[in-house]
Amino acid sequence: MHAEIVVTGTELLLGEIVDTNSTMIARMLRDIGLDLYYKSTVGDNRQRMATVLSIALDRSDVVLVSGGLGPTVDDVTREAVSDATRRPLVFRQDLLDQIAARFARFGRPMTENNRRQAYVPHGAIVIENPVGTAPAFIVEDDRGAVICLPGVPRELEYLMIRRVIPYLKGRMGETSVIKAKVLRTCVIGESQIDALIGDLMTGGNPTVGLAAHSGQVDIRITAKAVDEVSALQLIAPVEAELRARLGHAIYGQGTQKLGEVVARLLNEQGMTLSVIDNVTQGEVAGRLRDTPHPAVLSSEESLTEKSLLTPASHAGPDRAQDLAGQLASQARDKAGASLGLSLFSLVERGGGGQPMAYLALSDGLQVVTRSYQFPQSELRVGAASKLARRWTSIRALDLVRRYLIGALDEAIG
Repeated sequence: MHAEIVVTGTELLLGEIVDTNSTMIARMLRDIGLDLYYKSTVGDNRQRMATVLSIALDRSDVVLVSGGLGPTVDDVTREAVSDATRRPLVFRQDLLDQIAARFARFGRPMTENNRRQAYVPHGAIVIENPVGTAPAFIVEDDRGAVICLPGVPRELEYLMIRRVIPYLKGRMGETSVIKAKVLRTCVIGESQIDALIGDLMTGGNPTVGLAAHSGQVDIRITAKAVDEVSALQLIAPVEAELRARLGHAIYGQGTQKLGEVVARLLNEQGMTLSVIDNVTQGEVAGRLRDTPHPAVLSSEESLTEKSLLTPASHAGPDRAQDLAGQLASQARDKAGASLGLSLFSLVERGGGGQPMAYLALSDGLQVVTRSYQFPQSELRVGAASKLARRWTSIRALDLVRRYLIGALDEAIG
């Protein structure tokens, strides 16, 4: 048995609001082990909505529809379901009485157009909505069930929990659980990860999938089982294999952020960090502060082009790396911090005129440097695009993280 979500509303297609209802429904379906294969968004057009619903019924056992149950002329879900299932709309006096009673309870007059909400497809199972004025309903068609819910998130959530989920469990018979675990990686590309774990992404249960972000890739392991414990037991060996293959490219799990992980490591080891940064506009320091337990930053300075020890146009690769190391050491010594981190960018002759980002970390005994090349449009002296700032901040934080866990020599992307 599998499900499909159809979200209605022209405002969604115009980008005026963000669809949160399908996310809410998807998570609830996951928790009862009901597979979700498709999600569609359709505007407030009766014919197009009926077409989408008919396609959904042809390929899915259960179709959950959000929105379009209001009293206005553009609320056409009732009519579309009627067309798709070939069931005429019928008037229900009991529904109109319920709607009128709710308006009376709210202390508001009921207008004539609310009468439209008392019409449902013939034979529909009505779901009373005590937290709103739009009754929900279920149509059990020969092809599957269509469950129509209001688009107001608060009402939808209430009805899903109290009415729809129990109905689905009864229809499913023996329920199961779908459990997901996310491993978070950084400074390694999606294609590199695919080359390392591609064979693990072809399994049926658990499944392994990737979600790429700027500078980071999430690895999702999803298992279906009779209960949560069994699902986690299926996930465990796959997770262990992923960790063995990817090593310290995995920095965390779940919703953990890289800055949070680095801040925790600094605090656990009783270390402070001083940052000199003319690339990320304070993003590195911000990521370390924006955590439940912020890292101790002894100082933060912002470099300008004039403060560099040599003109950018005359710097070569070796000189630039030396400069990065000097700045990191100066940052550490000046602040009396455990570690000094420097980030700066310049255009150098040795880089073929391409902008370079230089990172260095000093602990007083050793200096570790890294350099990265960016397209001309992404990084230039004294300024960087949002994408370049994000990439550089992630690489800088990962440099600190790898130092703290003793993994500086491990190969990375």
